[in-house]
Amino acid sequence: MMRPFLAAALAAAALFFTVPAVAATPGVGECMECHGDKTNEMTLPNGTTVSLFVDMQAYRSSVHGGSSCTTCHADAKAPHEKLKKVSCGKCHGDAEKSYAGSSHGKLHAKGITDVPGCDGCHGRHDIRKPKDPAARTFRLNIVATCLRCHKDRAIEQKYNLPDQKVMAAYEQSVHGMASKKSGLTGSAVCVDCHGNHSILPGDLPRSATHRQNIPKMCGKCHPGILEQYDKSVHGKGMRGGIAESPVCTDCHGEHTIAKIHDPSSSVSSRNIPKTCSGCHDKEAISTRYALPKKRFSSYMDSFHGIAVEYGMTKAANCSSCHGVHDILPAADPASSVNKANLPKTCGKCHPNAGPNFAKGDVHVEVSPKKAMGVFAVRLFYTIFISALVMLFVLHLGLELYGRWNRRKENGPGGKEGQS
Repeated sequence: MMRPFLAAALAAAALFFTVPAVAATPGVGECMECHGDKTNEMTLPNGTTVSLFVDMQAYRSSVHGGSSCTTCHADAKAPHEKLKKVSCGKCHGDAEKSYAGSSHGKLHAKGITDVPGCDGCHGRHDIRKPKDPAARTFRLNIVATCLRCHKDRAIEQKYNLPDQKVMAAYEQSVHGMASKKSGLTGSAVCVDCHGNHSILPGDLPRSATHRQNIPKMCGKCHPGILEQYDKSVHGKGMRGGIAESPVCTDCHGEHTIAKIHDPSSSVSSRNIPKTCSGCHDKEAISTRYALPKKRFSSYMDSFHGIAVEYGMTKAANCSSCHGVHDILPAADPASSVNKANLPKTCGKCHPNAGPNFAKGDVHVEVSPKKAMGVFAVRLFYTIFISALVMLFVLHLGLELYGRWNRRKENGPGGKEGQS
């Protein structure tokens, strides 16, 4: 009867005594005799003083907590002088290779010290797994980790980086607010767009933020929208190598993406005409691709345009008729602005829309060649109202002059002067 009990007791005792053995891996105790001292410091040749203290509690809690010091510091022998730089690539070869080809890695290889290496983002003796909320690379902490450098004015000016306003804009964007305020780990953070170890400038074709890669990048989180965009005239144009074809960031912005109901959003109902005209009002683009011209001015002259300009958010804008991510040419039978589909499209706002809605021009350019009737009526009212105002001003001037003249003739003692 005692044997099972003794066996269990011995197993528990063995478990109890093996736990501290992990922390006291050969070499750790000896290293901590010096590096456990908070006053242990070293002065570099440039005069900078650095601490050699290692927080043992933080190290034990780290992802490497079960390893000995010599796993990373292979040349650590007591007593020792300055150790060689730790090579993370011994264990993390793929990450090291990606980092070496990145913007950070290339500068770091040149000996530039204000560019982050592995420890700049992951830490040193306190490295934790990315899924650990205490890790610097935990999704909700990544923005703060990146901004430690990207909010530094000296670094910003030295490397001609986007200014602090751009960085701060992300924190106020729909992604930043979802991450920071709501704690949503699924919201996009820096590494989702720019990459982690292989960050490259946006003008390089291999970069995740290169124009041709942006739809695919955003589509990682928005797959349904990517599917619609790929089938649209814009998506087909981008895949066909037409650089002017708009991608996600052209309409929504980059770090400044806001909810569509936010008045500051570039895709809010009031701002959509201006956003679309950013491309469609450019003479070079409309000429090169045989697009209709003066779309913005003709829209703003319409009832819908005037209503939107005065704040009527329910009035039809570009996306109300042409679509959002699924825009197609009017000649395409599936297009919402194809003549066969116009009654249905207009019927979203005008329930009684019939075939007659498809007969008239939508974008009416007010000119003698395009719309003589509208041009004539506008010209008549422009002249008529201008003449009416001028006559009113003339009448008022004559009336004031007459009063002044009568007062002058009657003098201060006259009836009019007494009144």
